[in-house]
Amino acid sequence: MSFLDRIFGKKKKETESLPQRIDFNRLPDVINEEYRQELDSLRPPIGEKYRDINSSIKDIMNARKSLSEAEAIADANKRAEKLGESNRDNVIHNLDLVIEKIHVPSNKDPKNAFDFYEDSKTVLKQVLENTQRSMLYIKALYPREFENVGSGLAGLESRFDELYSLIKDEKEKIEIFDKVPEQIESIRRQEREIEEIQERIIDLEEKYESAKQDVADIGSRMEELKGSDEFENARNLDNRIKELENEISSTDSDIRRLFTPMSKAISRVEKQDNKEIHVLSPENRRTLDIIKNNPAAIGETELGLFLDMLEQRIKNRDLGLKEQMYDKILKQIDKLKETSIMSDLLEQRESYLSEKTTVTAELNQLDVYRKMEDIETQESDYRDSIGQILSRIEAERNHLQDMEEDLENSKHLLSSEIKTIYGQDAEIIYS
Repeated sequence: MSFLDRIFGKKKKETESLPQRIDFNRLPDVINEEYRQELDSLRPPIGEKYRDINSSIKDIMNARKSLSEAEAIADANKRAEKLGESNRDNVIHNLDLVIEKIHVPSNKDPKNAFDFYEDSKTVLKQVLENTQRSMLYIKALYPREFENVGSGLAGLESRFDELYSLIKDEKEKIEIFDKVPEQIESIRRQEREIEEIQERIIDLEEKYESAKQDVADIGSRMEELKGSDEFENARNLDNRIKELENEISSTDSDIRRLFTPMSKAISRVEKQDNKEIHVLSPENRRTLDIIKNNPAAIGETELGLFLDMLEQRIKNRDLGLKEQMYDKILKQIDKLKETSIMSDLLEQRESYLSEKTTVTAELNQLDVYRKMEDIETQESDYRDSIGQILSRIEAERNHLQDMEEDLENSKHLLSSEIKTIYGQDAEIIYS
């Protein structure tokens, strides 16, 4: 029973035959054994062809010796004899190339036989081209030696053609034998890498689920914190601070409106001071600046001095205003000087500020907002982590898809090679 019969079972003579099924894990052993048998079956006939080639080379050596010692035919003239000798030397030189360059390999490996055949055919082709014209000359002068040389070269070429006929049909198969082990190892590497990618995807998916749960837990903690008495108290204090800020802003607007009727007069006072038409004292200049930018910050004494100065300027009519404007401004000055409206607003503002300070201090003693910020930071970190994990999962899945396509291509290529060796019914089984 042959090796393949032992591996696949001897085929029964039936109308239907099952395809040859080769387990992928056993494929290296199967291929190695088949390769060994293939080489073993070729070595004896290759050795026989090598002996024939050596015999042909000996024939050429003998033909070369006879040619070198030959005498030209008796009726040859001097000119023809001289040409014959030079062309004989050329033939002898090329026969030496054959003898020197064509050496039968020491082993009978078919791969070496391919190389030996190709190298030797190159030498023979070169020799035949180099001696084509010279052979015509020696044919006329050395007819017997010409026949020996011609038949020797033809015999050697014929022996090489016989060697090629023996190995040509096995050349592709042997090349496949050489490639298959690396193809098998490549498939195994791809399968290992695919398993590693799949494991990484599983690990990332577990991290994704864990991060999602972390976000859910953080959300629950935030809702629990928002439902606490501490958060309610902090929100009430925060709302009160906003109310007080609105009250302070409203009071500041009321204070600014007290100076609105005097705005043109104050503007003229500033211009005349800048042009040094009527220079203000440093105190009044500072008070003017406060009235323009932050009237709520003005002191009662400072305001009184400024109003006295402004009242005098109004009475002197030196601001270049219309008469009715002077009367309007004087009434507003009297209102500010003779009523408590300004002091009442400032007192109210101070009260709001004082309460805001107290409420802010009370709010600062609570750490509920700090806890919320910590929770929000953690939630943001978890969501960033989820985004990164999803990106990595997508990249790994794309890589996995590419690797699976590469694996299928590798398996298809290996299947084609195996079918070349065992026939189209051969099938590789992957466990």
